[in-house]
Amino acid sequence: MTLLALLLALARESPQQEEPPKTQEIPKADFDAGYDGGFFIKGKNAKLALEGLLQVNGVFFEPDAAHESEFVLRRMRLEFTGEFFDRWYFHIEPKFVSDGVELEEAWLGVKFDTHLVMFGRMKEPFSWEELASQRHMDMINFSILNQFVPAEDHGITVIGNFGVLEYGVGFYNGTGGDDTTSDKDGALRVALHSWRGFQFGGSVTAGRQETDVSGAELRTEARVPWAEFLPGTEIEDERVRLGAEAAFLEGPFAATVELIHVRQEINETTIDFTGGYLQASYVLTGEGKSWKGEGVRIWKGVKPERPFLKDPEIGAWQLVARWSRLNVDRDLTPFVTNNPRRIDSFTFGINWYANEFVKVKVNYLRTIYEEDVVLAGKTRDNEDALIFQLQIMF
Repeated sequence: MTLLALLLALARESPQQEEPPKTQEIPKADFDAGYDGGFFIKGKNAKLALEGLLQVNGVFFEPDAAHESEFVLRRMRLEFTGEFFDRWYFHIEPKFVSDGVELEEAWLGVKFDTHLVMFGRMKEPFSWEELASQRHMDMINFSILNQFVPAEDHGITVIGNFGVLEYGVGFYNGTGGDDTTSDKDGALRVALHSWRGFQFGGSVTAGRQETDVSGAELRTEARVPWAEFLPGTEIEDERVRLGAEAAFLEGPFAATVELIHVRQEINETTIDFTGGYLQASYVLTGEGKSWKGEGVRIWKGVKPERPFLKDPEIGAWQLVARWSRLNVDRDLTPFVTNNPRRIDSFTFGINWYANEFVKVKVNYLRTIYEEDVVLAGKTRDNEDALIFQLQIMF
């Protein structure tokens, strides 16, 4: 037998090697989880998300001021949102306060193409400043006009857009919460996204109210009172609010302007409040903002390109400024402790974005009264405040 034949015979007799077992494919999970501006769990037909916001303020007045300096927990909130079958939505937003938990928003919505119908407690469509996200505010406090615009209320809202035209319309209790009368408020807002980063719009609310406001306070932008309604003061009959707004966004520069007019009956006297504000900001480190949303288009915050504790460890820096004016009707004088007739507020500040989750703001605020006011027994024609804020969000 030749050597070749012997090798062939041995090969036939040797046991065949078994093929390695095939790797078993692991089926893909039916859900996903992660973080995209909030923690989320997402399945085939549903998505649940959780976001949070914590703001701590330090407010400091001059030594002889009528108000005390203090540290205050400004906001502590969690936001739960859900989406089902690309049509059904819900939003629940509890607010933690010193003596318990309050419900800021809670609504259920159904979407039809680019239109969303919401039932429950939500913000009324009025004033761009009020509708903008409190997570991404450039200033620490709202303007002095914000106390005259509606915020969250119980009712029904429809928001949406027809291309470049966005709208919001709704019907509400008109009291910000539970209502004991049949009088209600209606609200309407429209805004046009005209070109690039510019948009402008207007809004109106109208209704009838009967509310005793004895002891209620009117506040400055520093959130301290400049007047208090006297006992027996009532808002009654018709109340109308008118608003005009414009916003511009281009790279690191952003600006907004709003005008507000409020007419209401107080103790059978027609009282007008009018005013406006102009606000601008610029990101020194070059980061730009961007628009978000459809039915209500607002700004996203600044996301640092070089977060703190990463080389070169500078975060993002932003300059902010605002001027606002409130004109007070002379006929209000018999119903309040002070009537300065006009209040001007000037705010200058700087914001530091350590990263997309942590932000520090510093605002210097000067309030100027056209006519002297008496606060805590002291006569004033102006006030200065230095305000700090630490914000943590996820």
